[in-house]
Amino acid sequence: MHMVKLPSVLLCLLLVTAACGDGDSTADAPELLFVQHSDGAVLNDSTLTLSGVSPQTGWFTDRPYREAGQISTAEFVSLWAEGEDSFTENPPNADFTCTVDGEIVNYVVELTSPRLDGDELTYGALAIGATASPGAAASCTNAHLFIDGARGWECREGKCRNDEMIPYRG
Repeated sequence: MHMVKLPSVLLCLLLVTAACGDGDSTADAPELLFVQHSDGAVLNDSTLTLSGVSPQTGWFTDRPYREAGQISTAEFVSLWAEGEDSFTENPPNADFTCTVDGEIVNYVVELTSPRLDGDELTYGALAIGATASPGAAASCTNAHLFIDGARGWECREGKCRNDEMIPYRG
């Protein structure tokens, strides 16, 4: 009778251990989303240029973490290529929202290769999803860029890092 129970107990322990996995900390880490604002912008077939871009980039986490803060836009750009799953390797999607001739428009774009020059921030941009590229360059005012998922980034007290091996920048 004890021989039958022992294999059953061992099987249960094995199943519980397998279900727990190896504890991938990246999957449990908060996902950061970023918001950039500028006075104006131009979107064409291959680039998005934000002019008069804010010197700060806002960030927030999804539930259940509910955290928010800001980092400098220069720091955001400098972290683009860093980390194991960098934006260079896995370009983020973004919602680009602005006002054109009094009308609010939205474009979903994939962002690459950011370049910051003073208060002008230029990205490589490819229109994706159901929204089409504006064709001719779309010039607009009151522009906002909502950039999706940065997993593995951590931000505290105005400093961020991307990946366990990169120290916080200060």
